[in-house]
Amino acid sequence: MKHALLSAATALALLPAAQAADTLLPEMTIEASRLDKASSTLTQSASVVEAEEIARGGYTDVTEILRSLAGIEFKQVGGPGQYNYLKMRGFGAGHVLVVVDGVTLNQAGSGDVGNLLSQLDPASISRIEVLRGPQAVLYGANATAGVISITTKRGGAPRLSVGAEAGSLGWQKLKASWQHAVELGPGQLRTSVHASRVDSDGVHKYEGFKDETFQFAADYSTEQIDAGISLWHTDSRFDYAHLTEVTRSARPSYWGGQLPDPNAYNTTRTAVLQAYVEHHLSTTLSHRLAAGQTLSQRKSRDLDDGLLGYITAPWDNFTVNWMDYYNQGDAVPIHDSGSPLTAHNKDRSTQFDYSLRYAADGLKALAGAERYESSTRQWGRWGTLKGEADRGSFYVNGEYAVGDSGLTLAAGLRHDDYDVWGDKTTGSLGASYRLGSLTLFANHGTSYRAPTLQQLFNPNYGSVTLKPESGRTTEIGVRQHLANTGLNWEATLWHAQVSDVVIYDSSIANPNNPYGYGQYANADKQRTRGIEFSLAWALDDAWTVKGNYTYTDSHTRKVGADDERTVQIARHKANLGLFYVKGPFSASAHAYYTDKRLDWTGRDWIDDYVRVDVAARYAVSKDVSLYARVENVFDADAPEGLGYKQPGTYGIVGVEYRFF
Repeated sequence: MKHALLSAATALALLPAAQAADTLLPEMTIEASRLDKASSTLTQSASVVEAEEIARGGYTDVTEILRSLAGIEFKQVGGPGQYNYLKMRGFGAGHVLVVVDGVTLNQAGSGDVGNLLSQLDPASISRIEVLRGPQAVLYGANATAGVISITTKRGGAPRLSVGAEAGSLGWQKLKASWQHAVELGPGQLRTSVHASRVDSDGVHKYEGFKDETFQFAADYSTEQIDAGISLWHTDSRFDYAHLTEVTRSARPSYWGGQLPDPNAYNTTRTAVLQAYVEHHLSTTLSHRLAAGQTLSQRKSRDLDDGLLGYITAPWDNFTVNWMDYYNQGDAVPIHDSGSPLTAHNKDRSTQFDYSLRYAADGLKALAGAERYESSTRQWGRWGTLKGEADRGSFYVNGEYAVGDSGLTLAAGLRHDDYDVWGDKTTGSLGASYRLGSLTLFANHGTSYRAPTLQQLFNPNYGSVTLKPESGRTTEIGVRQHLANTGLNWEATLWHAQVSDVVIYDSSIANPNNPYGYGQYANADKQRTRGIEFSLAWALDDAWTVKGNYTYTDSHTRKVGADDERTVQIARHKANLGLFYVKGPFSASAHAYYTDKRLDWTGRDWIDDYVRVDVAARYAVSKDVSLYARVENVFDADAPEGLGYKQPGTYGIVGVEYRFF
């Protein structure tokens, strides 16, 4: 079945071209800037992915969409929906803020989004914007590396469609989507509903992934009032294999491997709710009140299933338990490390925001106040934890185009006051200067990562005396739009530093720790610097080349020690894609390269690799569309983490039927 599906997907991806359609590389409006800034005048780097591009790519998760952009990489292990670790500009996921419909998705307990980016349904998304560099003046904490802003589907021209997919690893997906717009009284009501269900196996026996997604949005607009509400809800589960890891002082210092585990799973239920009303006081002035809430409930269970199987000892004196030792080549029994207890986590965050916006005569300005409340609760296998943190914020941001000089100035200031650890003020100052088709830009911004509720309130290791991790970033760049050749390109150089990095310090005397020592503390420093280069070149009305390259130099310095290269960060990363859009047919071929990366021990290397993906979509009629995607066409060895098995060549085929 797997080979038949791959053959069908590849055949569709290589269909001949059909009729004509426009390829567009327009100037974009960056909505996540909250001032609807034009991409050509930004003082930082940004990327936008629209729903049409997502549909043409046939993506099964958001990870692959984001991986194709400059500055972003992942450690994505195993099959669909499995463990997922985001990296951006050399920083981990805790320095990347993810928002859905303007509402913070990062979990209060951990400070990041966990595995959600590998579990989101791309078909529920209308737009993804990536703002690179510190965005604290707009969004507050946890945005040193940048912000990923996801907008779910919105109402529009009447459309009702259903679809189905099948693919490798038993992938099955059903989806339905409805959008509508109707004149109602003095305004227009737009509604959108999307629902999907996924069921897939994994790369090991017993592994699997299930997800149910529901999305709803309704917006009503008149000349003076805009109001809306949206809900995004996902309920997912992945069953995972048992991972055994062994480290030693000699090289290779690490060994890892997986065995099937019949009773090990994680479940996540996440809901994001948003409501807003905006009143246009005049053609230049408006004010807006918005409220949002994110609720995340997670459950993890791994029963003790006894003997899971055997692995082959990779070296002499090999041990997995420090009691039994084996010579190279011996069969080593692997026993489960499970428990009858289930681990539970529940995170909640609520935010209220009031803002006043002005836009006229080259000046755009935004001022506002925000209230953010967060809580986390943990119980079960990993003990009990309960914590809360509230924040009050004031902010002002602006952009001013200096006449017809081509110079645009941007500035922002924000003050955040937390009830647990104190306050933090951040700022940003930037400029862009346009010389014909060429634009030079520069920006300097400060940022911070707030201590997580786990770090503050863990009963054994937490410390309420923690300070935020403080960051500052300087960026300079150049971008060019050559309308006569269809070429857009941009290059950005950045340098970022973060101090007071929170670590687990095993030398601190701590009576609350069962071992007597060990507590979270501010200690390390991190520095990242690099270059991002992106281009898009419309060769004609059908063919487009897109590509990017990222060089990242990321190091961490421990107290009293030299710089050490940050683990699991590639120094070189690149994408190159060829895209064809003509009439009812679109196709693409895309190559992704990642350099070698240090594994989590900081001693052994994860090999580099090149992976080639292809995708195609064909509208058979006005009602029926077929599409396919094949990842890792040449079945390259593409390791994401030592010890984990990857899917190899992976493909899906799909069909959509549109009723109207």
